[in-house]
Amino acid sequence: MDQPLLPVDIDAFLAKRVLGQPDLLRRISVSLYKHINGLPAPNVLLIGNSGTGKTTLMQAITDLYDSSDALSCFRVMVIVNANTLAVEVEGEDRTTRLFRKLEARARVLFGSALTAAQLAGYLENATVCVDEVDKISGRVSDKANVAGITTQYALLTLLEGERFLYRTTVTENGCEVEAELTLDTGKLLFVCGGAFEELYDQVYACLVNRRDDRRLKEVSEVERRADGSVSVRTVTKFKLRDYLRLADLFAYGMMPQFVSRFGSIAMLDDLGKEELLQIFLSAGNSPLRLCADYFRHMGITLRLTREAAVAVAEAAAKNSRIGARALREIFNGLIAPHEFDPYHSPLLAQTESGPTLTLDAQTVAQYLTRME
Repeated sequence: MDQPLLPVDIDAFLAKRVLGQPDLLRRISVSLYKHINGLPAPNVLLIGNSGTGKTTLMQAITDLYDSSDALSCFRVMVIVNANTLAVEVEGEDRTTRLFRKLEARARVLFGSALTAAQLAGYLENATVCVDEVDKISGRVSDKANVAGITTQYALLTLLEGERFLYRTTVTENGCEVEAELTLDTGKLLFVCGGAFEELYDQVYACLVNRRDDRRLKEVSEVERRADGSVSVRTVTKFKLRDYLRLADLFAYGMMPQFVSRFGSIAMLDDLGKEELLQIFLSAGNSPLRLCADYFRHMGITLRLTREAAVAVAEAAAKNSRIGARALREIFNGLIAPHEFDPYHSPLLAQTESGPTLTLDAQTVAQYLTRME
């Protein structure tokens, strides 16, 4: 990097890969800046429905570290599912198992012949992303979940910034030797995320049943009709970010000691039509792009009208609980019969550029009607 990387620069980099979520990106940018510069960096807990961008964000952080040689010492990063940490392995505690994953990643990136000092530096500068952290709740169906509680305690060892003795093999003077590394886990950056799906219903029920001082807020919506008349109606809207309290996470089954180790708790907004449309048309792993590549192998051009793309995005936006994943479900169902036998599809036509399969708004509307 020719110039120091500032939080606004990190935010700009991440925003090109994660659509929407401006509050989240600002928070994580500050944490990453502190982590990169050796300052105490707040661990981040992400709460958001499936398909709102948690995994995409974790992948974008990897891209950030890969974007400059100056950040190479931070490239050791793993994304683990919380459930994998919940499974006990005989003879190996959960903390050691996590460092094994980090060490394996370090050796892939920097080679197997690492000295004790090199390996310790890579491990201490690592970023750990724990996905589906809501699955290690201490309560399941109103009963204590011992495995979840145990896993939260195991993660506390790392989140609290304790020193951990890690035994491994390193290279010194060209020879492999056994070594004990004393690792400062306080230098690790943790980004943990989960859908916390039942949390939405839990908090909503608390508001509706007036179990505390929180009340649902009413807002007025103005509708302007084509004839020039105006109507005003009062509606009640529920967004978890407007009502969530730490006590709700405790009631969900996350231990107070565990939650308190996160300096930043960020709520991810459900993606709207415009964000979903941009993802559908532009994201590298968009089902549209993957499908276009599939047809290209057959010598067919896939064409989607703007109106058809908007219709798919609008339908996906109605499935707020699964976010961007709704794009894949809707589009894959729509295109499936044409993928199987494209040359006999009624949508295929010969054009100046060759065989072209066109999806228009009417085709999308007919499919969505059948699915209702």
